[in-house]
Amino acid sequence: MTDLDAALAAHPPQPEAAISTAAPRRHRHVYDGPNYNCFCGAIQDDARSRRGRTARNRGNAFEREVAAKLGAKRVGQYGTETDVAGDWIAVQCKVGGAFPERIWRWLPPAKGDQLRAVVIGDSPGSGSKRRSLICLDLDDFAAWYGGKP
Repeated sequence: MTDLDAALAAHPPQPEAAISTAAPRRHRHVYDGPNYNCFCGAIQDDARSRRGRTARNRGNAFEREVAAKLGAKRVGQYGTETDVAGDWIAVQCKVGGAFPERIWRWLPPAKGDQLRAVVIGDSPGSGSKRRSLICLDLDDFAAWYGGKP
């Protein structure tokens, strides 16, 4: 054994301390009293609270509407990634200002009882599997499937 081997054996490397890159944990503000102050010092903003409440109510109403049209059950209130679920379908609902007008324009005209659909795929290159989505008009699909249009 050389001197270097003996020195390394006498002083084994120590593991480096774990460095956390996570953001500091935030808490849900609890506003109390006439000034609407949280114990952390935050002051409640009525306009911001109203916007959040309105957005949540709009999303909840949309989930109920989609569930009724598909004959499925609304499960989004349980905090899962699925908002509407049935035996045959799992749906994530999004409603708001980002409606894809471009995709809506791509829907072809229907002939008779045909369903209108747009299929969108990517081109990942060799060695990767293509991802693709099918987009249907919800009212057309609900009427075809037998739900409520």
